[in-house]
Amino acid sequence: MKQEFMDFLDALMKAAPQVVEEKGNEKIMAYIEALRENTKKQTGLTENGALVLKYLQTADSLTFKARDIGEGIGLSSRTVSGALRKLVNDGFVEKFGENPTIYSITEKGKNYNIEGEQE
Repeated sequence: MKQEFMDFLDALMKAAPQVVEEKGNEKIMAYIEALRENTKKQTGLTENGALVLKYLQTADSLTFKARDIGEGIGLSSRTVSGALRKLVNDGFVEKFGENPTIYSITEKGKNYNIEGEQE
């Protein structure tokens, strides 16, 4: 969601450069740059997030419970739930319902190259 906002803000700034030049004082521009840097840092997968996403990419099922994912990769359901929360926020996974909560991988998650991120 943050990355989508930053993409929107960048498009807005490109579409109206005269407004940015007139209204963009140093404090505002510094805040936008700090937000951009923070967004870059937070969009990477955590180690557990990468494990969960890789499992979802290779699994035969279309929907999952945190407990089932945990059993499949050897992590506790609590650890998996934390990783799933970030994956949902980053748009890699969708969350459906409550009791039980069901997760499904999105197109973004299916197409994400996990190995390409790791350096």
